[in-house]
Amino acid sequence: MSASTYRHLALSVRRAKYFHRVMGVYVRPLFKLDTYGHTSIIQRWQEATTQVNGARFYSMPIQHASTHEKQVASANVEKDGRQLVVTWRDGIKSRYHSLWLRVSCQCPKCLQAASNMKLIRMEELDCQTVLEKASVSNDGLAMSLMWKPGGHKGTIGLDYLRVNRYDPDALAVRHDLTTPLFLQEGDPIPEVNYEEVNVSEKGIYKWLRYINDFGICLMRNVPTEKLTIQKVVEKIAPLQRTIYGTVFDVVQESTPSNFAYSTVELPVHMDLTYYDTTPGLQFLHCLRFDDTVTGGDSTFVDLFCVAEDFRKQNPTEFEVLVRVPVIFARIHSAREHPVHMITERKIIEVNGIGEIVRINWHPGTQSSMAVPEEDLDGFFNAYLTFAKMIPVSSSFRKIRLRPGDMVGFNNRRMGHGRTAYEETAAGHRHLQGCYINIDEFKSRVQVLSLTVGDGSLAKRVFNGSSF
Repeated sequence: MSASTYRHLALSVRRAKYFHRVMGVYVRPLFKLDTYGHTSIIQRWQEATTQVNGARFYSMPIQHASTHEKQVASANVEKDGRQLVVTWRDGIKSRYHSLWLRVSCQCPKCLQAASNMKLIRMEELDCQTVLEKASVSNDGLAMSLMWKPGGHKGTIGLDYLRVNRYDPDALAVRHDLTTPLFLQEGDPIPEVNYEEVNVSEKGIYKWLRYINDFGICLMRNVPTEKLTIQKVVEKIAPLQRTIYGTVFDVVQESTPSNFAYSTVELPVHMDLTYYDTTPGLQFLHCLRFDDTVTGGDSTFVDLFCVAEDFRKQNPTEFEVLVRVPVIFARIHSAREHPVHMITERKIIEVNGIGEIVRINWHPGTQSSMAVPEEDLDGFFNAYLTFAKMIPVSSSFRKIRLRPGDMVGFNNRRMGHGRTAYEETAAGHRHLQGCYINIDEFKSRVQVLSLTVGDGSLAKRVFNGSSF
């Protein structure tokens, strides 16, 4: 993609809209204020690409085309066979590269229908492959194609071509629809009740949609028996095992293996940043929190929100945190199963057009640095400036969990911490926690959106992906 196209896309992504241009049709978002006081955008689509057992599924998680939009006015092979130009009946013009079309072929030799997985051997394809012929199939549902050399004949559904357009306008719409939402000043953390999550997939979807949109959700009235957290969270995906086990107890220990297992203040951080597979979602279930315990309030802040504010106010320092890597490490021999884990990452990671796709923040496990000495002054200036913005962010929240509360949050987005606390002889604080994989969470959100929700796209979850 050219530099000008990147700039066009970047501007389109940042542009605020009251109307979305969805595949050539302007669709006005419907704003609905739900019972928790949060505004959500409900996109109503006309039909699905495919229906299986009543569920709506799409070739890719992007808004689909209506019957009218899938009608083709013309299809022309251009640029000596290297490009197919499709003009749709609604006036949209799409361009597709000949090799993009070849690897997208949906004929039985190239795509296994049952698994929806490609059978093409990429090493056998020729970089000089071009289109020889292209026409709409007799049933009007697919594009019939023939390539040379080799003479391969195949088909690609018009719905697939329409949905998977990769022109700047289409990508800008997709970025808009997958951009997460921020809690505004004074907004409460969104809440659900255990019962609604326990009885239906619609309740699960509501719960996960809040986490996906805002990065955090509080569940009330969860039974306080031990390991209830596992039963609830496994409604999403299997638990992710770490060096702290599958379900861990957050209680005061005489010789803590983690500073969370003590009564000290926990500065805002993300868990396990020294893992390549840093846990995606974290859940904390309050089993006991006696009134005689002083302190121990939980703190949360949307580090994506902080990073965007940091970029606006300190663009030079922002670029430093994007460029200079740091080392995160967990080296601890004085534990039952010693660990020695080291990884190198940037504090802020961006994609090719400058969008933030990942944040890594844990001062407690940040180790040494392996960078040129001349980078250190600029790095620490940027690092400390970013740190000072965290406690004053509009997204900062402090709550005291009560027995029966379970908070779930995106560990790739939300920083969390805790104020120091003191227990008494009869007063104690006990939480249980666990993690799940970020990609399994996002998959569950998208599937529920298509089966029991409104069909809208899952938001970005900061797993390194632009969508």
